[in-house]
Amino acid sequence: MAKTGDQDRDALIAQASDWLARLDAGRAVPEDFEAWRAVDPRRAAAFAEVAAAWSRLDALRDVEPRTRPAVTRRAWLGGGLALAAGVAGAAYVGRDQLLRVRTVTGIGERRTLALPDGSSVELNTDTIVAWRFDRQRRRLWLERGEIALTIAHDALRPFELFTHEGLARLASGQFNARLRPAGLDLIVLAGRAAIKTAAGEAEAAVEAATDARQALAVSAAGVSVAAAPEAEVQNVQAWRRGEIVFEGQRLTEAVEEYNRYLTRKLVIEDPKVGALRLGGRFLTDNPETFLEALRTTFGLRIIADDPSRILLKSR
Repeated sequence: MAKTGDQDRDALIAQASDWLARLDAGRAVPEDFEAWRAVDPRRAAAFAEVAAAWSRLDALRDVEPRTRPAVTRRAWLGGGLALAAGVAGAAYVGRDQLLRVRTVTGIGERRTLALPDGSSVELNTDTIVAWRFDRQRRRLWLERGEIALTIAHDALRPFELFTHEGLARLASGQFNARLRPAGLDLIVLAGRAAIKTAAGEAEAAVEAATDARQALAVSAAGVSVAAAPEAEVQNVQAWRRGEIVFEGQRLTEAVEEYNRYLTRKLVIEDPKVGALRLGGRFLTDNPETFLEALRTTFGLRIIADDPSRILLKSR
Protein backbone atom coordinates (compact mmCIF):
# COMPACT_ATOMS: atom_id res chain seq x y z
CA MET A 1 0.00 0.00 0.00
CA ALA A 2 1.42 3.39 -1.01
CA LYS A 3 2.21 5.81 1.77
CA THR A 4 0.50 9.19 1.88
CA GLY A 5 3.79 10.98 1.21
CA ASP A 6 4.38 8.90 -1.91
CA GLN A 7 0.88 9.67 -3.15
CA ASP A 8 1.44 13.40 -2.62
CA ARG A 9 4.70 13.24 -4.54
CA ASP A 10 3.07 11.29 -7.37
CA ALA A 11 0.43 14.01 -7.64
CA LEU A 12 3.01 16.80 -7.66
CA ILE A 13 5.06 15.11 -10.39
CA ALA A 14 1.93 14.60 -12.48
CA GLN A 15 0.93 18.25 -12.04
CA ALA A 16 4.43 19.43 -12.95
CA SER A 17 4.40 17.26 -16.08
CA ASP A 18 1.05 18.69 -17.09
CA TRP A 19 2.36 22.25 -16.70
CA LEU A 20 5.34 21.39 -18.91
CA ALA A 21 3.06 20.13 -21.65
CA ARG A 22 0.71 23.10 -21.50
CA LEU A 23 3.54 25.63 -21.48
CA ASP A 24 5.09 24.10 -24.56
CA ALA A 25 1.78 23.97 -26.41
CA GLY A 26 1.09 27.61 -25.61
CA ARG A 27 -2.05 26.68 -23.67
CA ALA A 28 -0.85 27.94 -20.29
CA VAL A 29 -0.76 31.49 -18.96
CA PRO A 30 2.77 32.07 -17.58
CA GLU A 31 1.39 34.07 -14.65
CA ASP A 32 -0.88 31.16 -13.69
CA PHE A 33 2.07 28.79 -13.80
CA GLU A 34 4.17 31.06 -11.60
CA ALA A 35 1.29 31.34 -9.14
CA TRP A 36 0.94 27.54 -9.00
CA ARG A 37 4.68 27.06 -8.47
CA ALA A 38 4.92 29.77 -5.77
CA VAL A 39 2.29 28.24 -3.50
CA ASP A 40 4.45 25.38 -2.22
CA PRO A 41 8.24 24.83 -2.43
CA ARG A 42 7.51 21.17 -3.18
CA ARG A 43 5.82 22.22 -6.41
CA ALA A 44 8.91 24.12 -7.53
CA ALA A 45 11.07 21.12 -6.64
CA ALA A 46 8.80 18.71 -8.54
CA PHE A 47 8.82 20.94 -11.60
CA ALA A 48 12.60 21.23 -11.53
CA GLU A 49 12.89 17.44 -11.16
CA VAL A 50 10.68 16.71 -14.16
CA ALA A 51 12.43 19.31 -16.31
CA ALA A 52 15.87 17.99 -15.39
CA ALA A 53 14.83 14.39 -16.03
CA TRP A 54 13.61 15.16 -19.52
CA SER A 55 16.71 17.24 -20.24
CA ARG A 56 18.82 14.21 -19.36
CA LEU A 57 16.69 12.12 -21.68
CA ASP A 58 17.31 14.65 -24.45
CA ALA A 59 21.06 14.20 -23.97
CA LEU A 60 20.71 10.43 -24.19
CA ARG A 61 19.28 10.79 -27.69
CA ASP A 62 22.75 11.84 -28.88
CA VAL A 63 24.38 8.60 -27.65
CA GLU A 64 25.16 5.90 -30.23
CA PRO A 65 22.39 3.27 -30.28
CA ARG A 66 24.60 0.33 -29.32
CA THR A 67 26.00 2.14 -26.28
CA ARG A 68 22.75 3.78 -25.22
CA PRO A 69 21.47 2.34 -21.93
CA ALA A 70 17.91 1.17 -21.62
CA VAL A 71 15.89 4.05 -20.20
CA THR A 72 12.73 3.43 -18.25
CA ARG A 73 10.20 5.93 -16.99
CA ARG A 74 11.55 5.17 -13.52
CA ALA A 75 15.04 6.27 -14.57
CA TRP A 76 13.72 9.29 -16.49
CA LEU A 77 12.09 10.71 -13.40
CA GLY A 78 15.10 9.94 -11.24
CA GLY A 79 12.96 9.23 -8.23
CA GLY A 80 11.41 5.84 -8.82
CA LEU A 81 8.04 7.13 -10.04
CA ALA A 82 6.35 5.78 -13.18
CA LEU A 83 3.89 8.25 -14.66
CA ALA A 84 1.11 7.37 -17.04
CA ALA A 85 2.45 7.19 -20.59
CA GLY A 86 0.34 10.08 -21.83
CA VAL A 87 1.52 12.44 -19.11
CA ALA A 88 5.13 11.37 -19.54
CA GLY A 89 4.99 11.95 -23.27
CA ALA A 90 3.50 15.40 -22.73
CA ALA A 91 6.29 16.26 -20.30
CA TYR A 92 8.90 15.25 -22.86
CA VAL A 93 7.41 17.75 -25.29
CA GLY A 94 7.09 20.39 -22.59
CA ARG A 95 10.70 20.29 -21.48
CA ASP A 96 11.70 21.78 -24.83
CA GLN A 97 10.16 25.11 -23.90
CA LEU A 98 12.17 25.27 -20.69
CA LEU A 99 15.37 25.19 -22.72
CA ARG A 100 14.37 28.09 -24.95
CA VAL A 101 15.75 31.58 -24.47
CA ARG A 102 12.91 34.12 -24.58
CA THR A 103 13.13 37.85 -25.39
CA VAL A 104 10.38 40.47 -25.31
CA THR A 105 10.17 44.08 -26.47
CA GLY A 106 7.63 46.52 -25.08
CA ILE A 107 5.53 48.94 -27.09
CA GLY A 108 7.86 51.39 -28.83
CA GLU A 109 10.98 49.37 -28.02
CA ARG A 110 13.44 47.78 -30.45
CA ARG A 111 16.20 45.31 -29.66
CA THR A 112 18.93 43.40 -31.51
CA LEU A 113 20.09 39.93 -30.45
CA ALA A 114 23.29 38.17 -31.50
CA LEU A 115 22.59 34.44 -31.82
CA PRO A 116 25.21 31.75 -31.03
CA ASP A 117 25.74 30.76 -34.67
CA GLY A 118 26.59 34.28 -35.85
CA SER A 119 23.05 35.07 -36.97
CA SER A 120 21.19 38.09 -35.60
CA VAL A 121 17.56 38.99 -34.99
CA GLU A 122 16.14 42.49 -34.62
CA LEU A 123 12.88 42.78 -32.70
CA ASN A 124 10.43 45.52 -33.56
CA THR A 125 7.88 46.99 -31.17
CA ASP A 126 5.73 44.69 -28.99
CA THR A 127 7.43 41.48 -30.11
CA ILE A 128 8.10 38.12 -28.45
CA VAL A 129 10.65 35.58 -29.69
CA ALA A 130 12.19 32.43 -28.25
CA TRP A 131 15.08 30.43 -29.59
CA ARG A 132 16.96 27.21 -29.04
CA PHE A 133 20.05 25.97 -30.88
CA ASP A 134 21.59 22.53 -30.47
CA ARG A 135 23.91 20.30 -32.48
CA GLN A 136 21.22 19.33 -34.98
CA ARG A 137 18.95 22.33 -35.36
CA ARG A 138 18.61 26.09 -35.14
CA ARG A 139 15.10 27.03 -34.10
CA LEU A 140 13.44 30.39 -33.46
CA TRP A 141 9.82 30.98 -32.46
CA LEU A 142 8.06 34.23 -33.35
CA GLU A 143 5.17 34.42 -30.89
CA ARG A 144 4.10 38.00 -31.57
CA GLY A 145 5.18 41.06 -33.52
CA GLU A 146 7.85 41.57 -36.17
CA ILE A 147 11.51 40.64 -36.63
CA ALA A 148 14.33 41.15 -39.10
CA LEU A 149 16.62 38.15 -39.46
CA THR A 150 20.16 37.91 -40.77
CA ILE A 151 20.91 34.18 -41.07
CA ALA A 152 24.48 32.86 -41.01
CA HIS A 153 25.43 29.93 -43.23
CA ASP A 154 25.44 26.49 -41.63
CA ALA A 155 25.37 23.52 -43.98
CA LEU A 156 24.66 21.02 -41.20
CA ARG A 157 21.92 22.80 -39.27
CA PRO A 158 18.91 24.30 -41.01
CA PHE A 159 17.38 27.49 -39.60
CA GLU A 160 13.71 27.02 -38.73
CA LEU A 161 11.28 29.84 -37.96
CA PHE A 162 8.12 28.74 -36.13
CA THR A 163 4.92 30.79 -35.87
CA HIS A 164 1.32 29.89 -35.13
CA GLU A 165 0.80 30.10 -38.90
CA GLY A 166 3.33 27.38 -39.75
CA LEU A 167 7.01 26.61 -40.28
CA ALA A 168 9.50 28.49 -42.46
CA ARG A 169 12.91 27.03 -43.33
CA LEU A 170 15.43 29.75 -44.11
CA ALA A 171 18.77 29.55 -45.89
CA SER A 172 21.52 32.07 -45.19
CA GLY A 173 20.33 35.57 -46.06
CA GLN A 174 18.13 38.41 -44.84
CA PHE A 175 14.43 38.20 -44.05
CA ASN A 176 11.61 40.12 -42.38
CA ALA A 177 8.74 38.31 -40.68
CA ARG A 178 5.62 39.99 -39.33
CA LEU A 179 2.67 38.31 -37.66
CA ARG A 180 -0.67 39.88 -38.40
CA PRO A 181 -4.11 39.10 -36.93
CA ALA A 182 -5.01 37.16 -40.07
CA GLY A 183 -1.67 35.67 -41.09
CA LEU A 184 2.06 36.03 -41.63
CA ASP A 185 4.10 38.21 -43.99
CA LEU A 186 7.61 36.97 -44.78
CA ILE A 187 9.79 39.14 -47.02
CA VAL A 188 12.89 37.60 -48.56
CA LEU A 189 15.48 40.36 -49.01
CA ALA A 190 18.28 37.90 -49.80
CA GLY A 191 18.46 34.11 -49.62
CA ARG A 192 15.85 31.37 -49.85
CA ALA A 193 12.75 30.59 -47.79
CA ALA A 194 10.27 27.70 -47.81
CA ILE A 195 7.01 27.91 -45.87
CA LYS A 196 4.79 25.00 -44.90
CA THR A 197 1.39 25.56 -43.29
CA ALA A 198 -1.88 23.72 -42.94
CA ALA A 199 -3.19 25.87 -45.79
CA GLY A 200 -0.38 25.15 -48.25
CA GLU A 201 3.33 25.41 -49.11
CA ALA A 202 5.49 27.86 -51.06
CA GLU A 203 9.11 28.79 -51.73
CA ALA A 204 10.85 32.01 -52.72
CA ALA A 205 14.46 32.94 -53.46
CA VAL A 206 16.51 36.10 -53.98
CA GLU A 207 19.91 34.90 -55.12
CA ALA A 208 21.36 37.92 -56.95
CA ALA A 209 21.45 41.63 -56.20
CA THR A 210 19.36 42.26 -59.31
CA ASP A 211 16.61 39.81 -58.29
CA ALA A 212 13.32 41.28 -57.07
CA ARG A 213 12.71 40.88 -53.38
CA GLN A 214 10.01 38.30 -52.70
CA ALA A 215 7.02 38.40 -50.37
CA LEU A 216 5.36 35.27 -49.01
CA ALA A 217 1.96 35.85 -47.45
CA VAL A 218 0.18 33.26 -45.31
CA SER A 219 -3.56 33.57 -44.84
CA ALA A 220 -6.57 31.33 -44.39
CA ALA A 221 -6.73 31.03 -48.17
CA GLY A 222 -3.22 29.58 -48.44
CA VAL A 223 0.32 30.77 -49.14
CA SER A 224 1.02 33.24 -51.94
CA VAL A 225 4.31 34.42 -53.45
CA ALA A 226 4.85 37.68 -55.30
CA ALA A 227 7.47 40.32 -55.89
CA ALA A 228 7.59 42.53 -52.79
CA PRO A 229 6.38 46.08 -53.51
CA GLU A 230 9.16 48.62 -53.12
CA ALA A 231 7.09 50.51 -50.55
CA GLU A 232 6.94 47.36 -48.39
CA VAL A 233 10.71 46.90 -48.65
CA GLN A 234 11.19 50.55 -47.66
CA ASN A 235 8.94 50.05 -44.64
CA VAL A 236 11.06 47.12 -43.48
CA GLN A 237 14.24 49.12 -43.77
CA ALA A 238 12.60 52.13 -42.10
CA TRP A 239 11.49 50.44 -38.88
CA ARG A 240 15.02 49.18 -38.29
CA ARG A 241 16.11 52.85 -38.26
CA GLY A 242 13.29 53.86 -35.93
CA GLU A 243 11.26 55.42 -38.73
CA ILE A 244 7.82 54.95 -40.23
CA VAL A 245 7.01 55.78 -43.85
CA PHE A 246 3.63 56.56 -45.44
CA GLU A 247 3.07 56.80 -49.18
CA GLY A 248 -0.53 57.72 -49.85
CA GLN A 249 -2.20 55.51 -47.23
CA ARG A 250 -5.54 56.44 -45.73
CA LEU A 251 -5.21 58.09 -42.35
CA THR A 252 -7.04 55.16 -40.72
CA GLU A 253 -4.30 52.81 -41.98
CA ALA A 254 -1.53 55.22 -41.02
CA VAL A 255 -2.88 55.64 -37.49
CA GLU A 256 -3.26 51.88 -37.05
CA GLU A 257 0.37 51.42 -38.05
CA TYR A 258 1.64 54.28 -35.87
CA ASN A 259 -0.29 53.00 -32.84
CA ARG A 260 1.91 49.88 -32.83
CA TYR A 261 4.65 52.13 -31.41
CA LEU A 262 2.55 54.28 -29.06
CA THR A 263 1.23 53.63 -25.58
CA ARG A 264 -0.93 56.72 -25.94
CA LYS A 265 -3.08 55.76 -28.91
CA LEU A 266 -4.25 58.02 -31.73
CA VAL A 267 -8.03 57.88 -32.20
CA ILE A 268 -10.03 59.07 -35.23
CA GLU A 269 -13.64 59.97 -34.46
CA ASP A 270 -14.74 61.27 -37.87
CA PRO A 271 -14.86 58.79 -40.82
CA LYS A 272 -14.16 61.65 -43.24
CA VAL A 273 -10.91 62.31 -41.41
CA GLY A 274 -9.97 58.64 -41.68
CA ALA A 275 -10.37 58.77 -45.47
CA LEU A 276 -7.69 61.45 -45.88
CA ARG A 277 -4.49 60.28 -47.55
CA LEU A 278 -1.00 61.33 -46.57
CA GLY A 279 2.66 60.68 -47.13
CA GLY A 280 5.87 61.36 -45.28
CA ARG A 281 8.63 59.94 -43.11
CA PHE A 282 8.35 60.15 -39.31
CA LEU A 283 10.05 58.87 -36.16
CA THR A 284 8.34 55.96 -34.40
CA ASP A 285 9.26 57.24 -30.93
CA ASN A 286 8.14 60.84 -31.51
CA PRO A 287 4.66 61.34 -32.99
CA GLU A 288 4.79 65.12 -32.56
CA THR A 289 6.00 65.76 -36.12
CA PHE A 290 3.27 63.45 -37.44
CA LEU A 291 0.60 65.30 -35.45
CA GLU A 292 1.96 68.66 -36.57
CA ALA A 293 1.77 67.49 -40.18
CA LEU A 294 -1.90 66.58 -39.70
CA ARG A 295 -2.57 69.93 -38.11
CA THR A 296 -0.90 72.04 -40.78
CA THR A 297 -1.74 69.95 -43.87
CA PHE A 298 -5.34 68.99 -43.13
CA GLY A 299 -6.30 71.48 -40.44
CA LEU A 300 -7.15 68.75 -37.95
CA ARG A 301 -7.68 69.43 -34.28
CA ILE A 302 -5.37 67.43 -32.00
CA ILE A 303 -7.07 66.91 -28.65
CA ALA A 304 -4.96 65.35 -25.89
CA ASP A 305 -7.76 65.05 -23.33
CA ASP A 306 -6.89 61.64 -21.89
CA PRO A 307 -3.64 59.98 -20.72
CA SER A 308 -4.39 56.94 -22.89
CA ARG A 309 -5.38 58.61 -26.17
CA ILE A 310 -5.07 61.58 -28.52
CA LEU A 311 -8.16 62.49 -30.56
CA LEU A 312 -7.90 63.54 -34.22
CA LYS A 313 -10.91 65.65 -35.23
CA SER A 314 -11.89 67.91 -38.11
CA ARG A 315 -12.46 71.59 -37.42
